[in-house]
Amino acid sequence: VCSGIKFTPIGKGVNGRDRLTGEEVVALLKRAKVYIDFGPHPGMDRIPREAALAGCIVLTNREGAANFDEDVPLPSMFKIKNFDADEIFTILKDCCFNDAKYEEFKAMIEPYRNWIVNQHTQMRVCVDRFMERVTKDRMHLNSSEKASQPDDVF
Repeated sequence: VCSGIKFTPIGKGVNGRDRLTGEEVVALLKRAKVYIDFGPHPGMDRIPREAALAGCIVLTNREGAANFDEDVPLPSMFKIKNFDADEIFTILKDCCFNDAKYEEFKAMIEPYRNWIVNQHTQMRVCVDRFMERVTKDRMHLNSSEKASQPDDVF
């Protein structure tokens, strides 16, 4: 245990097992310097992204989606491949006690924050492309069906 570094679970009650409101989560993340998530990462998890937007340095493992830069585009030094307590402690110590290093880490996380902010726009582009494709395919299918039907003869 290092003086000045405090672990706080994202939850209330004994061992943080009770749910926080959204506002309480945001307030907690805004007070924190570092957010650590060594969970399974079944997809693009919401809390690591919220932590980054709140100003936290985000540390993950390389499990699940966190292993893929397309899903969690953090710098590799913030994705801990093999649980290494010394490596993690060094990052925590630098964040908590070395202002220059903390500012350097914040700058390294900035592209991740920008990526998060731009996800809404990117989703819109993907939906628009999808709709264009569906419309184009449907129009092509309809014209093909009409061309293959014989003219009515009376």
